[in-house]
Amino acid sequence: MQLSRRLRFDRRRSICIALGLWALFFGRGAPTVDAAATSARDETAPRGEDDGAEVTFDAPAKPHASTGAAVKASTEVSGYTDSDAVHVLSPTVAGSVGDSVAGWSVGGSYLVDAVTAASVDIVSTASAHWEEKRHVGAASADFKAGGTAVSLAGGFSREPDYLSIGGGGVLSWELMDKNFMPFLGGSYGHDLVGRHGDPQNTWPVMNKVSVKGGATFVVDSSTIASLSVDGVFERGYLAKPYRYLPIVAPGVSAQLPAGASVDLVRSLNEFSVSENVPRRRDRFAFSGRLAHRWDGATFRGDERFYWDSWGLMASTTDVHVYVDLGRRFVVWPHLRGHAQRGVDFWQRVFEEVPASMGSAPGIPVYRAGDRELGPLYTLTGGFGLRALLGGDVHNPISVSFQADLIYTRYLDALYITRRRALFGALSFEAGFE
Repeated sequence: MQLSRRLRFDRRRSICIALGLWALFFGRGAPTVDAAATSARDETAPRGEDDGAEVTFDAPAKPHASTGAAVKASTEVSGYTDSDAVHVLSPTVAGSVGDSVAGWSVGGSYLVDAVTAASVDIVSTASAHWEEKRHVGAASADFKAGGTAVSLAGGFSREPDYLSIGGGGVLSWELMDKNFMPFLGGSYGHDLVGRHGDPQNTWPVMNKVSVKGGATFVVDSSTIASLSVDGVFERGYLAKPYRYLPIVAPGVSAQLPAGASVDLVRSLNEFSVSENVPRRRDRFAFSGRLAHRWDGATFRGDERFYWDSWGLMASTTDVHVYVDLGRRFVVWPHLRGHAQRGVDFWQRVFEEVPASMGSAPGIPVYRAGDRELGPLYTLTGGFGLRALLGGDVHNPISVSFQADLIYTRYLDALYITRRRALFGALSFEAGFE
């Protein structure tokens, strides 16, 4: 998704800290690539996450009188490429209008993913490379009355063989002189998962309900923290419709080590079957965030622990340090680490189930070949730069650039054992009052 980072900081223990660093925690941000995040088609590249913080260089020392509604417009072009021959180009446009004094804002965005892939998963099925576009639209509205705020959002994602529609909201409160801000939210998503050429009315359905609760609290005049708990409950078709798994004879899997070539797998493959996973998955995460401001620099650290009903467990640590270079420039190094164990029914290779008396050989009921469901770890490192080009305190114009190198190590998967990737984004943003 698009780059957009927000932090409005004041050294005083005041509304500037409470609301400005609130934006740091819950505003959209500089994307990082999660190696485990994939689209409906298993060949699609990992996508960016809204996961950063924006530093404005011109936060006023004291509040100014509102001049009415403020308009913001931005555009971004991001790109992804990896060693598995997957390439993604994603242009984005976004805009919003709102009045912070009156307590309202509305906004929207539109993104196109242009994907070209010739990954090992495609080659293993004797398919040629493919090209595809994904269209994503989103809209949001925020309202505030006194110490209560409501945020609503909805959107859609459309591919030739996938349709996703969803929406939700978050309710938050300012308590204890705006030093403690609990929040509660939820969303619903309805997805149709199909194949090229199949009528849309035959596509399987996946429904998703998400709930989230937590709180942000001011630790001291320079520090703010946040804790949250998420639950995501998925029901319906959760497999990859294009994923086919090689099945080998009993006892043969030992001849196919991690990273075994396509040719070796084909030589031992008895037959292939489609992926099959449970039709329900309950996901849970506990997340924490800590931000601290020094003179000229801001630290932000995130930690997330994840587990689900399929047996996958993971930990993700993400660190940014935003350094002011005068009033017009901010740079930030970025480090991220992710590690996970695979789902309970993960196997590198699936063997035929030996026949019992009077029955034919079979195959395991649940089987997954998506390497992102297996054991792995990912390391990400990069940097970003934001420059204020012009405008004044009320009408800033800025440009941002971010680049990340991503290394993923698959501990028990066929075909590839590691992937190297590069993610970059260039964005332009302007504000008007």
